[in-house]
Amino acid sequence: MEKGPQEQKLTHAETITALSHYYRAESARSLAWRERLDRTTNWAVGTTAAFLGFGFSHPEITHAFFLFGLAITYILLYVEARRYRFYDAYEYRVRLLHQNFIYGVLTGRLDLKEGSFWLAELASDLLHPQYKMGRVYALGRRLRANYIYLFAVLLAGWLLKIKLHPTPALTWRQYLEQGALGAIPAWAVFFFMALFIAHLVHLLAVGRPRLGGRDILYTAGPQHPPPEELP
Repeated sequence: MEKGPQEQKLTHAETITALSHYYRAESARSLAWRERLDRTTNWAVGTTAAFLGFGFSHPEITHAFFLFGLAITYILLYVEARRYRFYDAYEYRVRLLHQNFIYGVLTGRLDLKEGSFWLAELASDLLHPQYKMGRVYALGRRLRANYIYLFAVLLAGWLLKIKLHPTPALTWRQYLEQGALGAIPAWAVFFFMALFIAHLVHLLAVGRPRLGGRDILYTAGPQHPPPEELP
Protein backbone atom coordinates (compact mmCIF):
# COMPACT_ATOMS: atom_id res chain seq x y z
CA MET A 1 0.00 0.00 0.00
CA GLU A 2 1.16 3.49 -0.77
CA LYS A 3 1.70 5.69 2.22
CA GLY A 4 0.18 9.13 2.27
CA PRO A 5 2.36 12.19 2.05
CA GLN A 6 4.31 12.86 5.20
CA GLU A 7 3.35 15.89 7.23
CA GLN A 8 5.83 18.71 6.89
CA LYS A 9 5.96 21.25 9.66
CA LEU A 10 6.26 24.89 8.74
CA THR A 11 9.26 26.85 9.83
CA HIS A 12 8.95 29.73 12.29
CA ALA A 13 9.12 32.29 9.48
CA GLU A 14 6.59 30.42 7.33
CA THR A 15 4.16 30.23 10.23
CA ILE A 16 4.43 33.97 10.88
CA THR A 17 3.88 34.71 7.17
CA ALA A 18 0.81 32.46 7.02
CA LEU A 19 -0.66 34.00 10.17
CA SER A 20 -0.04 37.51 8.84
CA HIS A 21 -1.98 36.81 5.64
CA TYR A 22 -4.71 35.06 7.60
CA TYR A 23 -4.97 38.02 9.99
CA ARG A 24 -5.53 40.39 7.07
CA ALA A 25 -8.24 38.16 5.61
CA GLU A 26 -10.03 37.67 8.93
CA SER A 27 -9.90 41.41 9.68
CA ALA A 28 -11.48 42.15 6.30
CA ARG A 29 -14.25 39.63 6.90
CA SER A 30 -14.92 41.05 10.37
CA LEU A 31 -15.11 44.56 8.89
CA ALA A 32 -17.57 43.35 6.24
CA TRP A 33 -19.93 42.06 8.92
CA ARG A 34 -19.49 45.30 10.86
CA GLU A 35 -20.67 47.21 7.79
CA ARG A 36 -23.68 44.90 7.49
CA LEU A 37 -24.63 45.78 11.06
CA ASP A 38 -24.47 49.49 10.26
CA ARG A 39 -26.55 48.95 7.13
CA THR A 40 -29.34 47.23 9.08
CA THR A 41 -29.32 50.02 11.66
CA ASN A 42 -29.66 52.59 8.88
CA TRP A 43 -32.66 50.68 7.52
CA ALA A 44 -34.27 50.71 10.97
CA VAL A 45 -33.71 54.45 11.42
CA GLY A 46 -35.17 55.14 7.97
CA THR A 47 -38.16 52.91 8.69
CA THR A 48 -38.86 54.70 11.97
CA ALA A 49 -38.68 58.11 10.31
CA ALA A 50 -40.97 56.96 7.50
CA PHE A 51 -43.62 55.60 9.86
CA LEU A 52 -43.56 58.76 11.94
CA GLY A 53 -43.90 60.93 8.85
CA PHE A 54 -46.75 58.98 7.26
CA GLY A 55 -48.46 58.28 10.58
CA PHE A 56 -49.04 61.95 11.32
CA SER A 57 -49.55 63.07 7.72
CA HIS A 58 -53.34 62.46 7.67
CA PRO A 59 -55.83 62.24 10.54
CA GLU A 60 -57.68 59.46 8.68
CA ILE A 61 -54.72 57.06 9.03
CA THR A 62 -55.46 54.69 11.89
CA HIS A 63 -53.04 54.46 14.79
CA ALA A 64 -52.64 50.73 14.02
CA PHE A 65 -50.14 52.01 11.46
CA PHE A 66 -47.61 52.25 14.30
CA LEU A 67 -48.14 48.59 15.14
CA PHE A 68 -46.74 47.69 11.74
CA GLY A 69 -43.86 50.06 12.39
CA LEU A 70 -43.00 48.22 15.59
CA ALA A 71 -43.24 44.87 13.79
CA ILE A 72 -40.93 45.88 10.94
CA THR A 73 -38.41 47.46 13.32
CA TYR A 74 -38.43 44.31 15.45
CA ILE A 75 -37.78 42.18 12.37
CA LEU A 76 -34.80 44.40 11.56
CA LEU A 77 -33.63 43.99 15.16
CA TYR A 78 -33.81 40.21 14.76
CA VAL A 79 -31.87 40.35 11.49
CA GLU A 80 -29.24 42.60 13.04
CA ALA A 81 -28.89 40.31 16.06
CA ARG A 82 -28.23 37.40 13.70
CA ARG A 83 -25.60 39.42 11.86
CA TYR A 84 -24.11 40.47 15.19
CA ARG A 85 -23.60 36.82 16.14
CA PHE A 86 -21.70 36.25 12.91
CA TYR A 87 -19.66 39.41 13.45
CA ASP A 88 -18.85 38.38 17.01
CA ALA A 89 -17.72 34.92 15.88
CA TYR A 90 -15.26 36.37 13.36
CA GLU A 91 -14.21 39.20 15.65
CA TYR A 92 -13.30 36.58 18.25
CA ARG A 93 -10.62 35.22 15.94
CA VAL A 94 -9.30 38.71 15.20
CA ARG A 95 -9.02 39.50 18.90
CA LEU A 96 -7.43 36.13 19.51
CA LEU A 97 -4.74 37.11 17.02
CA HIS A 98 -4.48 40.60 18.53
CA GLN A 99 -3.97 39.35 22.05
CA ASN A 100 -1.52 36.60 21.17
CA PHE A 101 0.04 36.93 17.71
CA ILE A 102 0.31 40.72 17.36
CA TYR A 103 1.02 41.12 21.07
CA GLY A 104 3.74 38.47 20.90
CA VAL A 105 5.38 40.13 17.88
CA LEU A 106 5.43 43.55 19.55
CA THR A 107 6.72 42.33 22.90
CA GLY A 108 9.07 39.61 21.65
CA ARG A 109 7.04 36.93 23.42
CA LEU A 110 5.46 35.21 20.45
CA ASP A 111 4.42 31.70 21.44
CA LEU A 112 4.30 29.38 18.44
CA LYS A 113 5.09 26.18 20.30
CA GLU A 114 3.10 23.05 19.52
CA GLY A 115 0.26 22.79 22.00
CA SER A 116 0.07 26.56 22.58
CA PHE A 117 -3.37 27.51 23.87
CA TRP A 118 -4.18 30.24 21.39
CA LEU A 119 -3.01 28.24 18.37
CA ALA A 120 -5.10 25.26 19.48
CA GLU A 121 -8.06 27.54 20.14
CA LEU A 122 -7.78 29.19 16.72
CA ALA A 123 -7.40 25.84 14.94
CA SER A 124 -10.39 24.40 16.82
CA ASP A 125 -12.54 27.40 15.99
CA LEU A 126 -11.63 27.11 12.31
CA LEU A 127 -12.42 23.41 12.27
CA HIS A 128 -15.63 23.70 14.32
CA PRO A 129 -16.89 27.31 14.00
CA GLN A 130 -19.47 28.24 16.60
CA TYR A 131 -21.41 31.28 17.74
CA LYS A 132 -19.94 32.90 20.83
CA MET A 133 -23.22 34.29 22.13
CA GLY A 134 -26.84 33.21 22.30
CA ARG A 135 -29.65 34.64 20.17
CA VAL A 136 -31.46 36.34 23.08
CA TYR A 137 -28.24 37.90 24.36
CA ALA A 138 -27.49 39.23 20.87
CA LEU A 139 -30.99 40.73 20.71
CA GLY A 140 -30.39 42.45 24.02
CA ARG A 141 -27.02 43.81 22.93
CA ARG A 142 -28.35 45.33 19.71
CA LEU A 143 -31.41 46.65 21.54
CA ARG A 144 -29.14 48.40 24.03
CA ALA A 145 -26.95 49.77 21.27
CA ASN A 146 -29.57 51.44 19.06
CA TYR A 147 -33.02 49.94 18.87
CA ILE A 148 -34.33 50.90 22.31
CA TYR A 149 -34.41 54.54 21.15
CA LEU A 150 -36.26 53.65 17.96
CA PHE A 151 -38.87 51.63 19.83
CA ALA A 152 -39.27 54.45 22.36
CA VAL A 153 -39.91 56.94 19.55
CA LEU A 154 -42.45 54.64 17.86
CA LEU A 155 -44.33 53.94 21.09
CA ALA A 156 -44.40 57.64 21.97
CA GLY A 157 -45.61 58.41 18.46
CA TRP A 158 -48.34 55.77 18.77
CA LEU A 159 -49.63 57.30 22.03
CA LEU A 160 -49.47 60.79 20.54
CA LYS A 161 -51.31 59.62 17.43
CA ILE A 162 -54.17 58.35 19.62
CA LYS A 163 -54.19 61.70 21.39
CA LEU A 164 -54.34 63.88 18.27
CA HIS A 165 -56.23 61.92 15.59
CA PRO A 166 -58.83 61.86 14.25
CA THR A 167 -59.60 64.75 16.62
CA PRO A 168 -57.64 65.98 19.65
CA ALA A 169 -58.76 64.02 22.71
CA LEU A 170 -59.69 66.45 25.50
CA THR A 171 -60.83 63.86 28.05
CA TRP A 172 -59.62 60.45 29.19
CA ARG A 173 -62.85 58.88 27.94
CA GLN A 174 -62.34 60.32 24.48
CA TYR A 175 -58.74 59.13 24.54
CA LEU A 176 -59.89 55.57 25.30
CA GLU A 177 -62.47 55.73 22.52
CA GLN A 178 -59.81 56.76 20.01
CA GLY A 179 -57.46 54.07 21.33
CA ALA A 180 -59.79 51.27 20.28
CA LEU A 181 -59.13 49.37 17.05
CA GLY A 182 -62.46 48.33 15.60
CA ALA A 183 -63.78 45.56 17.85
CA ILE A 184 -60.55 45.55 19.90
CA PRO A 185 -61.07 47.68 23.03
CA ALA A 186 -58.60 50.34 24.06
CA TRP A 187 -57.54 48.44 27.19
CA ALA A 188 -56.35 45.55 24.98
CA VAL A 189 -54.28 47.96 22.87
CA PHE A 190 -52.64 49.50 25.92
CA PHE A 191 -52.12 46.07 27.46
CA PHE A 192 -50.26 45.02 24.32
CA MET A 193 -48.07 48.12 24.61
CA ALA A 194 -47.32 47.26 28.25
CA LEU A 195 -46.41 43.67 27.31
CA PHE A 196 -44.14 44.88 24.54
CA ILE A 197 -42.40 47.33 26.87
CA ALA A 198 -41.94 44.54 29.44
CA HIS A 199 -40.40 42.37 26.70
CA LEU A 200 -37.97 45.15 25.81
CA VAL A 201 -37.01 45.61 29.47
CA HIS A 202 -36.33 41.88 29.70
CA LEU A 203 -34.08 42.00 26.63
CA LEU A 204 -32.25 45.01 28.06
CA ALA A 205 -31.56 43.07 31.25
CA VAL A 206 -30.39 39.98 29.35
CA GLY A 207 -28.16 42.02 27.07
CA ARG A 208 -26.40 43.88 29.85
CA PRO A 209 -22.61 43.88 29.24
CA ARG A 210 -20.78 41.58 31.58
CA LEU A 211 -18.17 42.68 34.10
CA GLY A 212 -18.89 46.36 33.89
CA GLY A 213 -19.05 46.50 30.12
CA ARG A 214 -15.95 44.41 29.34
CA ASP A 215 -16.66 41.30 27.28
CA ILE A 216 -14.70 38.19 28.10
CA LEU A 217 -13.60 36.41 24.93
CA TYR A 218 -12.08 33.43 26.71
CA THR A 219 -11.08 32.62 30.28
CA ALA A 220 -8.17 30.27 29.73
CA GLY A 221 -4.78 30.93 28.24
CA PRO A 222 -1.64 32.74 29.34
CA GLN A 223 -1.93 35.70 31.65
CA HIS A 224 -0.03 38.62 30.13
CA PRO A 225 1.55 41.20 32.46
CA PRO A 226 0.47 44.82 32.09
CA PRO A 227 2.64 47.04 29.84
CA GLU A 228 4.50 48.67 32.74
CA GLU A 229 5.80 45.27 33.88
CA LEU A 230 7.36 44.40 30.53
CA PRO A 231 11.16 44.51 30.46
